[in-house]
Amino acid sequence: HHSPPDPQPDRPKRFGIAPPQPVPPAHQPIAARDRPQAGESYRAADQPILDQLNAGAAHNFAITMKILRHDIEIEQVGPAGPATELARLLAQRDIPITALEHAYRLYQDSVVRWCLLELALRSESATVTAGAALEITTLVSAHVNLIAQQLLSTYEFERDAWRSRRSASRSARINDILANRPVEVEPTEKLLGYHFGQFHLGVIAWTDRVQSPEVGLAHLESAATALACQLGTSAPPLFEARDEHMARAWVPLGDSENVDSERLSAVKRRWDSPVIVAIGQPREGVEGFVRTHNEADLARNVVQASESSGPRIVFASDLGAVTLMCNDLSATRTWVADVLGTLGVDDTAAAQLRATLREFLRTGGSYAATADALHMHKNSVVYRLKKIEDQLGYSVRDHRLDLENALELASWLGSAVLTQE
Repeated sequence: HHSPPDPQPDRPKRFGIAPPQPVPPAHQPIAARDRPQAGESYRAADQPILDQLNAGAAHNFAITMKILRHDIEIEQVGPAGPATELARLLAQRDIPITALEHAYRLYQDSVVRWCLLELALRSESATVTAGAALEITTLVSAHVNLIAQQLLSTYEFERDAWRSRRSASRSARINDILANRPVEVEPTEKLLGYHFGQFHLGVIAWTDRVQSPEVGLAHLESAATALACQLGTSAPPLFEARDEHMARAWVPLGDSENVDSERLSAVKRRWDSPVIVAIGQPREGVEGFVRTHNEADLARNVVQASESSGPRIVFASDLGAVTLMCNDLSATRTWVADVLGTLGVDDTAAAQLRATLREFLRTGGSYAATADALHMHKNSVVYRLKKIEDQLGYSVRDHRLDLENALELASWLGSAVLTQE
């Protein structure tokens, strides 16, 4: 809004006091006085913000003086263009609205203080001074409150619009990277607030669809943050919600090309979030950013393809070749049945034999190590292995690779690939 014209320049002054001529402190650059303290949310050294702050203060002071002199209705006067631009600028910078409120408290205090000083100098009547002081304080307060309300609406609208635009821009840039399209690294890092020249840990997180969208999104972001904290990273993860129930994230690992195995085990053991998480392997640079995400996404496919209730946090490194066999479950189910035969039946007895064989192959064919791992007597392991070989029709030391892959598929995917009775 522009300043309203002065309709009656020769009209007697409102309070019986001659108009002020000197430029008041409120009209002087705020950069030179009354700056927020160091703990404030915005930096006084930010020149664009200071420029808009000063311009808005000068314009608002001129309006305030016209209100005091000429009975201009406060409701007819809106905030100055610079003040509106300042509200938009703060919203775009994600600077809290308290910064704007602080500036207007300073403005109001400064104008009222200056007016009271002028009253003391220009009037010898205590009655006139007191009455004028009360009305000036009331009018200035009402004017500032009205402007503040209007600027708050501007701020909230711009904040929501800016976040929407920025979110869309961030998503588009991430999609470009994942699609191996050429991107300028430095501007992209600035936009995302994330450094590519390090190791990354890709994460896919999701919640059950039965949860409300608000709960789902809150859990997704807190899960990504909790994961980064438990892994001991010093910087926050890059997080992006894909929809109301799924998000992707990257945990920055700095120069660490490995994640401590004890930390990983502890994370898996203590994970109590309702969010299910699939995690890739540490990878470096822009290419690693893409690769670790793809690994996490393949691990997600395994978890979602499984019809068994498994762990809520899954590492791609634990899945091996299983991640590559989930695109065609029908073909995978047929292959598992061919390899395992009756061991691939979805019942308790077959599951017990599969667990024994899986551990036996994992320990390099050691009866003793298998017995220790399964808390069994060694002779029981020997008996089970003999039974397994009878069902397979060949030694478990033959076709070992096929057996290991089929057993891993059965372990992770359960009923999705097992033969139903």
